[in-house]
Amino acid sequence: MKKIALTFILCSILTCSAFSCGDSSAEKDGAESKSSESSTTTAGDENTAETTKSTISIKDSEEYKNFRANLQKKTEEINEKRRKEMHNTDEMDKEAKKVVNVFVQAVCDDDAEAMAKAMYSEKMLEGMKACGEYDEFAQSVTDGETDKLDRVDVMFCVKMKENENALAESYMNYYAKEYGLSDTEYKVSEGYSFTASMHTTHNDGTKALGGEALLIVNIEGEGWKILPMSLKDLTE
Repeated sequence: MKKIALTFILCSILTCSAFSCGDSSAEKDGAESKSSESSTTTAGDENTAETTKSTISIKDSEEYKNFRANLQKKTEEINEKRRKEMHNTDEMDKEAKKVVNVFVQAVCDDDAEAMAKAMYSEKMLEGMKACGEYDEFAQSVTDGETDKLDRVDVMFCVKMKENENALAESYMNYYAKEYGLSDTEYKVSEGYSFTASMHTTHNDGTKALGGEALLIVNIEGEGWKILPMSLKDLTE
């Protein structure tokens, strides 16, 4: 019993001693840690203040002001170039613009006859009617709902290259033969690739904006005609 009691007392003393030492060490470490944190915080505040001072100094410098001014100027130049690329309607022939407006108006009005005249020559229209294709075309046009055209903008207008004009010419002559006009040979002198941006109002009064990539070519003896396709469709 004495041995057990002595062992218990010794264990108790050692335990108390260990906790006492631990607390003392912890307090010491805590004090050192707080001191270190305080030192780090002070150093950090000084660094932040120095950095802020340096940043303010740079922004006040003539070199930085010139850099910002040049950057703003270049940004404005890029934006202006982009606007011209988008709205370069002056690139298109005036008569071609008229045909574009007639065509888009016809689309909004579901006017098959006006659409066809903006797309095909008189002989091609006769050939379409003779083989029965015109009725199918007219039916597909009048199946939709009419919209009020508020305005149309010609955008991303690019003059077609010679090889692209040649492809458009082949396209017209292919359909001329399809409509029985084997003795007709169309010549394309010039053309434009563009996007027709259409601002319309539906019957319920809601506004809408739609865009369509199209081609318009000048056919010798016929004038400007719309090709209902994009340049990508033509060249692929």
